[in-house]
Amino acid sequence: MAPIAPVDRLRDGRDIAAVLRGRRSRAGHLVVIHVRDADDATAPARVAVVASKKVGDAVSRNRAKRLMREAAVRVAWKPGTDVVLVARAACASSSLAPVHTEVVALAARLGVTRPLDPVAA
Repeated sequence: MAPIAPVDRLRDGRDIAAVLRGRRSRAGHLVVIHVRDADDATAPARVAVVASKKVGDAVSRNRAKRLMREAAVRVAWKPGTDVVLVARAACASSSLAPVHTEVVALAARLGVTRPLDPVAA
């Protein structure tokens, strides 16, 4: 499936730390989502994925990050949003559908998704 909106990677450690320090976050069973409005409201959304050693061994962490990355690409993020997705232990043993559903629900609760165009959908 092609991305719904342009999504860049959030790479700079200082930017990731700034998002994590922010007060806007929601936790689910599989994922914790942290968001921050970027400086440029017209720039594409930037997403980072994180999995600590609490998730499991390297294989489990990489699987969790792959699932979150794929779920993030399928979300219609508002432009100018920085997002950090943090894996929980259950994420590594899950499949894409529940991870995607949870990311969409948490993002909607935070108000960082944009409505889809009904004509294009």
